[in-house]
Amino acid sequence: MEILCLAMVRRLALLLLVGAVATAAATGGSDVSAPAAGVNGGVGTAGRAYFLSPSGDDEWDCTDQYPCASLARVTAAAEPGDTLIAFVGKGDDTWLRRVLDIRRQDTGRYRGMILRGTHGKRQARGFVRLATTWATDLEPAFSSAARAIPNLVDAINAKTGISATVEKHVFIGSREFFRSPFLYMTATTAFELTEREIHALGEYMRGGGFILADNAMSMFEFSPVEAVMRRMFSMALGREGRLRRIPNTHPLYRSFYEFDGPPLGLEEARRSYSLDGVFLGQRLVAVFADKGYVHSWALSFGNEPQLRFGINAVVFAMRQAGSLAGEIPFLVRSPGDRVKE
Repeated sequence: MEILCLAMVRRLALLLLVGAVATAAATGGSDVSAPAAGVNGGVGTAGRAYFLSPSGDDEWDCTDQYPCASLARVTAAAEPGDTLIAFVGKGDDTWLRRVLDIRRQDTGRYRGMILRGTHGKRQARGFVRLATTWATDLEPAFSSAARAIPNLVDAINAKTGISATVEKHVFIGSREFFRSPFLYMTATTAFELTEREIHALGEYMRGGGFILADNAMSMFEFSPVEAVMRRMFSMALGREGRLRRIPNTHPLYRSFYEFDGPPLGLEEARRSYSLDGVFLGQRLVAVFADKGYVHSWALSFGNEPQLRFGINAVVFAMRQAGSLAGEIPFLVRSPGDRVKE
């Protein structure tokens, strides 16, 4: 099945790129015009093509004639609107899988990237680095928090083409914080952000970031954690930080798996059938989940709907227009299709 898909992609690549790569530049990639549609169907502008090959070298310029060998060089230079093209010959499928598994690779300034193929949302490849968010007065070290993100990372690696890695935590305002397309916040006790952290939170959301704030005490109505999480968004964004109901038809519920609303968390006694979020214009920049998903994600079994929703949230955050994650069209070509000089 995988061989068949690769063959189909190669044929599509030829149709999409015929005439475009014929004017390939000798250095720094090749100019192409390629679509870069996100969740909301946006189309990117003309960019550059970066080429990979098993016989390539990362000292080269990632061009048609001088391809690179790994994603490390590409992620150091690529911008949204660019295109990644891999020369894959017979017997090179193992190399391709290894190249796309970036869990042990340097990914440059990107902490998340989507390599978008031609077969729809379920075929997207890419990478993301995930961690629980910490702050001066926020250190969620309780047992569920320690297991939740590692379990979500395992689910992403098992169910999607995205290579996910887990890191211990990311501090609000750090360099890693501002490079992360998806941030997860949870707590069992009320916390207070510093003025600097509040400013950083607002800057992050305005700059393309996405936050999933999960109340770990959702079994208690009007808990102190709920109050502080709801308040922090208005403190960071002013009037724009007001939480609004997210429609159950929103792309958040369709980004990978199909949902007709949020799955159940720990709020059985007062089940809610929707989530609240913060919108800046049409862009959803934060979700407040009064669900306690952290406890569901931490389980060893019986938590598939909650993990699937977590996958949806990560994929949505990465593919949404304006995201901090790069989204680059990814095409596969035969080595014999190289431009002849």
